[in-house]
Amino acid sequence: MRWPWSIWSRAQDRQSAWRSNAKMNCPPGDPLFSLHPKEYPMKHHAVLILLAPLLAVAAEKEQDGFSGTFQLGVSHYQLASNFLKAPNDGRPSAASLTQSPASQSGTAPLIEGEWSYGFAGTGTRLFISPSNTSTFAAGGGLQLGVRQRLPQAGAVSAALTYGQSEVWLDPYALNVARQDGKLKSAGLALGWSNILNTPFSASFSYARQKLDNEQSGQAQGLTLANQALLRRNGDNYGVQAAYAWKLDSQGAHTLTPGLIYARADLDGKAMSTRRYGMQLAYAYQGANWDATTSLAALRTRYQAGNPVFAGQKADSRDALLSLGLTRKNLFGAKAWSAFLSGNYGRSSSDLAYFNAHIREVSIGLGYHL
Repeated sequence: MRWPWSIWSRAQDRQSAWRSNAKMNCPPGDPLFSLHPKEYPMKHHAVLILLAPLLAVAAEKEQDGFSGTFQLGVSHYQLASNFLKAPNDGRPSAASLTQSPASQSGTAPLIEGEWSYGFAGTGTRLFISPSNTSTFAAGGGLQLGVRQRLPQAGAVSAALTYGQSEVWLDPYALNVARQDGKLKSAGLALGWSNILNTPFSASFSYARQKLDNEQSGQAQGLTLANQALLRRNGDNYGVQAAYAWKLDSQGAHTLTPGLIYARADLDGKAMSTRRYGMQLAYAYQGANWDATTSLAALRTRYQAGNPVFAGQKADSRDALLSLGLTRKNLFGAKAWSAFLSGNYGRSSSDLAYFNAHIREVSIGLGYHL
C-alpha cells in the first residue's frame, strides 16, 4: 500500500526554499503516502509536489564550485496507518479489520541537506542529497545525480535514487504485536524544467521496491495463492507535468497547476494501483521571506480485490495540503535561515482498514554554503 504523497517528500518542499535562498511514489507499504521522485515505495510516489519550476530558478542562482544546504530541526506528527511504522516505533497491534486505524503522535529530529559541485562555464552540476525523513514513516532516502542547463532550452536532471521505509510484515495481523521490516527501493528520476524556454516542466521516476520476508495474510490463514495477491515487491512509475505561471513582472509570485500519474506494478495484484490527480501550487520569493503552499487531490484504483476483505478493492480518494515559510538572511547573516512547514493529508478508502491520515508541523534552522 502507499500514501498518495509518496511522490511527495517533506524534504522536497523545504529544499526548494533553501535553494531559492542560494536548488515520482506514499511511503512504502501504505495507501496514503505514496509519490516521490526519490523512491516510489508507496509513499514516495503518491503525491507529486510539483517543484520543477522552482528547481529551474534555483539552478540559475547556483555558483560554480562547491555549494550546499543543511537544515536541522524537529517535527511533531500525528499519523494514522495500518501499514506504516511511525518514527516512534508505531502502533504494533490492530484490533479489527473493519475499523480505521487509531492515530498516534510523536516528535522526531529533522536532518536534511544537499551538497553539489558546479563545473565552471559548463552549466553542469553534480549533487548528492541524503535525508533521514524522506517519508512520513520511519526511514530515509538518498539521491545522487546531475543537473545540466541547456542553451535556450531550460535544464535537465537525472538522478539515481534509494529509499526505505519501515512497514509491518503482516499488516493484517490482529491483537498481536506485528513485526516490522524495511521496504527498500532503488531507481531513477529524470526531469526537464522550462522546456524549450517555456513555463512547462515534466518529470519521470522509476523505482524497484523490495520487502524481504513478506508475511501479508499469514495471520488470517490465507492460502498461498491469496497471500501472493498481497505481495509488495515490484515496480513503481511516476509522471508529472506542470506549468509555472508568473503572476507579476518581477517573478516573485508563481502559480503552478500540474497533473499527476503514478502506477505500481507489484507482484501482488491486490496491491497494484493506478493513481491520477491534479495539484495546484503557489510560491512567493521575496528579499527576506519565501512562502510555498500546495494542494493535491488524487484517485487511487487497485487492480484486484483484496482476499482479506472477500475480494473488495481498497480504492480511495486522497488529498494533501502542504505549507511552508522560510525567513532568509536570519539576524542579518545571508547564510542562515529559519523555516516553518506543515502537512495535512488524508486517504479515504472504500475499506476502512485502509484509511489513513497525517498531520505534521516542522520547525528549524538552515545554513547555505
